[in-house]
Amino acid sequence: MKYLQLATLGQRSYLRYIITLTGVISIFIVVGQISYATGMTLVGVSTSEMANYSLVQARELMGSNLFFIINLLPFVALFFALLLAIRYIHQRPVWSIFTARNAFDWKRFFVSFSLFGVVLGGGLCYSVLTNKNIQWNYHVDSFWMLLGISFFILPLQTAVEELLFRGYMLQGSINLFKKPIISAIVSSVVFAVLHIGNPEVETLGTEILLYYFSCGLFMALLTVLDDGLELSLGFHTVNNIFGALMVTNNWQVFQTDALFMDTSEPVIGFDLWIIVLVFFPMLLFIYHKVYKWKSWGKVLFEKIDLDDNMQKEEIL
Repeated sequence: MKYLQLATLGQRSYLRYIITLTGVISIFIVVGQISYATGMTLVGVSTSEMANYSLVQARELMGSNLFFIINLLPFVALFFALLLAIRYIHQRPVWSIFTARNAFDWKRFFVSFSLFGVVLGGGLCYSVLTNKNIQWNYHVDSFWMLLGISFFILPLQTAVEELLFRGYMLQGSINLFKKPIISAIVSSVVFAVLHIGNPEVETLGTEILLYYFSCGLFMALLTVLDDGLELSLGFHTVNNIFGALMVTNNWQVFQTDALFMDTSEPVIGFDLWIIVLVFFPMLLFIYHKVYKWKSWGKVLFEKIDLDDNMQKEEIL
């Protein structure tokens, strides 16, 4: 059974999708408020005074690492809430939102993680050598804790975005749109739009949403063509870890004590479009050769067979 056909497992009425999305979003908001209030309380701010502090002031009070953890905790809650919803509301096996294989392929994950990590590392080396505004920013008192956060908590934030957009939404929307390419585009548009509240959009302008859309579409294509989240999750994980651990600035969503500080004027650089126009197609071609993908046109543009009889056969 193909990855998108796993949407036929369990219960897939529109009401169940509405209940799930309403529930997990509510949990995300509530846990976010509780974790923020807890963080402010830990640094001595009373409940009545919290409204007087901006997010910038809150970050300064908490310190970058505690503030980072506070912002990640709602995603951790969302991760487990979504898996519980898959199991008990949709009555589907939890593995079915991860991959069409018998088990999650960690080798694929680490190949994708490593390959895009090399791309990012090469780009950073070039930037450090050519851009005097990128400066060494190592803080011994906070970096090692950041390293732990980046490898043990941040991956859950990344995983829930993949499960939600390239898993739950991509599989779920195939019930409505039937063709994988349409579901991939729609899920990528939603992925981009939901990033509109990020500080990058305010700083760089709405043009950056096109980059988010391109990333979302690239990861959706990986998921559809490879029948699982392994490659897209590896790509997304190293991208977020790199952004938190290696390079920071004073306007991106992850403001951490990373190894390098970029004080350049915030602009949408040509390097972003090199990644979209050169590296994304190159990576797709490499994976095509390595994993022997066949019939791209058929996989992406033909209607998916969602015959309910397949559900009975699979369960048996």
